[in-house]
Amino acid sequence: MKIAVIGTGTVGVMSVCHFLRYTNAEVYSIHNPSKKILGIGESSNVQLPQLLWEAIRFNPALDGDKLDCTLKYSVYYKNWREKDFHSQILPNQYALHFNNFKLHSFVFDRCKEIYKDRFKVIQEDVRILEDQGDAVKINSKFYDFVIDCRGWPEDYSDYHMSEHLPLNKALVHPIDKPGDWNFTYHYAHKNGWMFGIPLTSRQGWGYLFNDTITSDEDAIKDLSSILNKKITKEDVNEFKFKPYRAKKFLDGRIIKNGNRAIFYEPLEALSGVVYDNINRAFHDYIHYKKSIAQVNRELDEMTQAYENFICYIYHGGSTYDSEFWTYAKRITSEGLKNKVWEKTVVYNKHNLDSGYYNSAAFPFIPYFWKQFENNLNYKYFKE
Repeated sequence: MKIAVIGTGTVGVMSVCHFLRYTNAEVYSIHNPSKKILGIGESSNVQLPQLLWEAIRFNPALDGDKLDCTLKYSVYYKNWREKDFHSQILPNQYALHFNNFKLHSFVFDRCKEIYKDRFKVIQEDVRILEDQGDAVKINSKFYDFVIDCRGWPEDYSDYHMSEHLPLNKALVHPIDKPGDWNFTYHYAHKNGWMFGIPLTSRQGWGYLFNDTITSDEDAIKDLSSILNKKITKEDVNEFKFKPYRAKKFLDGRIIKNGNRAIFYEPLEALSGVVYDNINRAFHDYIHYKKSIAQVNRELDEMTQAYENFICYIYHGGSTYDSEFWTYAKRITSEGLKNKVWEKTVVYNKHNLDSGYYNSAAFPFIPYFWKQFENNLNYKYFKE
């Protein structure tokens, strides 16, 4: 069996690792080296270090310096509610902060050592991608299955555009000194929120806002104030985005993953959980003959649950009484009016002390929902 993975961002790397480790397939990484990765998404969930350990025996104590890694034990919510709090990872587990620009070359070198003839890298642009029924044609070669991780789509006609998530822009600013903390900052401000990621080589700060409410100039001024340093437009990388998810993730022998499949804001680094589950769903489709309709139905419900969680965090507001937070509370409250959220509420009401995963509680086990209920002072899951 031949499986092609298009793209070498974080999700392309995750997909290569998954199908090398859990199948006997030949795995081909196909990418155009002239296309640069975005270099964002440098905070993971627990799935990434677990996958890297199982696939290539990545050990942060021995290999972490190759990726500028720091360990992540929680997400620190500051200024969201009256009391700041940590959303903690389970005891004896950890996630990673890592340098996105170094990930694929390190992992691919290790894959070549371990998997030898089963792993190949093809550096070329994808000009032809055709599912021909019994195989998929990429340019002049044929593969049994394809994972498409080419990043943001050029056309959104095949995507559901979210009307309930309040952000559409990020300004990312690096600081050239090591981060000395072991959590990801989620720092609420009057115009949205900001993440802070510690690496051993630098810090990464991302100011998230809605540019229909806040101008770039005001955002940069506020970012300067929060970080207590003079920042200009030339000092930030701008990312304009739309929140969306695919109408159809799996189509024949091709599945979308990464930003090709879904893009929501980076709250809790939950996209990594979603991407891991997409790979697992594709694995089940290939090996256990799940139907295309069933896979798409499950992934659609999962990504709706992901959006619900983001709405849940926002809808109670923050410590700021501002135009942005008034807007965010209104549209995210509307976003919780769906059957998937109703199912989540019912399940958590009866299982809130459970440490076991159930798809009805996605993206967390009920134990974590209980943490958020208490820290945010919500009352959804009270009997």
